[in-house]
Amino acid sequence: MKNRGSFLEHSVTLKVEGFEQQKLLSECMRKDIPIKDIHIQSEIEMILTLMEWDYQTFLKAAKNKYRITVLRERGYKPAAKKAFGKKSTIIGLLLFTLILYYQSTFVSEIRIFGYESFTESEIRESLREAGLYEGCSKSVDLKAVKLHLYNDLDNIAWIGVKYIGNLAEVTIAEGTVTPKPVDKSKPCDIVADKEGYVEKTIAREGVVAALPGTYVKPGDVLISGIVPVKSTAYGTPDVNKTERYVHSEGEVYVRVPYRLNYYQEKYRDIKKPTGNRLVGFRVEIGDFKLNTANILNYYDNSVYEENKLLHVVRPIPVSLALVKIDEITVTEHERSQEEIEKEGNRQVRMAIRQNLPENVQILNKSLKFSPGENIIGVAIMLEALEKIGMEKEIVIGNTTDGGTEDQD
Repeated sequence: MKNRGSFLEHSVTLKVEGFEQQKLLSECMRKDIPIKDIHIQSEIEMILTLMEWDYQTFLKAAKNKYRITVLRERGYKPAAKKAFGKKSTIIGLLLFTLILYYQSTFVSEIRIFGYESFTESEIRESLREAGLYEGCSKSVDLKAVKLHLYNDLDNIAWIGVKYIGNLAEVTIAEGTVTPKPVDKSKPCDIVADKEGYVEKTIAREGVVAALPGTYVKPGDVLISGIVPVKSTAYGTPDVNKTERYVHSEGEVYVRVPYRLNYYQEKYRDIKKPTGNRLVGFRVEIGDFKLNTANILNYYDNSVYEENKLLHVVRPIPVSLALVKIDEITVTEHERSQEEIEKEGNRQVRMAIRQNLPENVQILNKSLKFSPGENIIGVAIMLEALEKIGMEKEIVIGNTTDGGTEDQD
């Protein structure tokens, strides 16, 4: 006997209309047709459920004495047949699977941990320059990304970049260059941590070692922790003790020179629009990129402008922008002395912001311009009054007498 399956596989619910319903049920039992959920609605109507396997046998048992109507079909077979019987359903499932897979190949979010001296926007900009940004492909070389961060950001001790699904997690450990202070109970000198000319020294403990006007280099002693002592213990062993060691304290101000070189363009480009314009769209869907305006751009000189209309990362990266390309003519114009000096003053402000500590006093500044064929060299000389100095422990060794010579 063949396997009939089960009601879970495929069952049909029927409405049977006619007389002598008990006789029909008895016939089904004789033919070994399993029936369940029998509901007698009236003397001439009943509803029952049987397996689809037995449906034809049931029709033969009922013959032409009953009107049989199929009310519904149940089971995983008819459900699968109904789902996959429609082309639109199959296409929808395929598209859904494709979108899920395609989405898994892109970075949808970047989280950054561990930064202190940098801002998150600075780190994100550096990551973008390295090719890692929200919406980029996960095929980007993470080793190259880390190498770029090491080169672009100062004082980085360690960088970790890893993917967790569509999330890119970036962890940064910053290095430290802060010297460890000397314990107050130990003797120390105050030494220079940068070069300059001493302007003023205030020694609260210790002896001034660098007088005003002295040029000092990193490591030179500014305030000494070795203090000379004039001994009054004549005729005693302490007569040779002529110094004591202290923990130096004080402030040292030096005139620090800065010599910086910048460059300027000798000529300024003057751009004039011709009135010709190309308008198009930039479309990016995942790795697919299309810019209709760039395809048609045949201008020798042009200005590119775009307005973003759409930018989403989930479920897949999609970007849409309106693009405008204007044709221009470019002519060179030699910059005036006033323009050069104005740009030079801007470079001075930038040099102070980038190279000098905060809250320092600028004593002198000067600019020297050296015109070349196409560029102008700008030599910037700055002199700032800065507080310098760091503690350096004095290591006291065991002294041994070399002996004394007898004299007659």
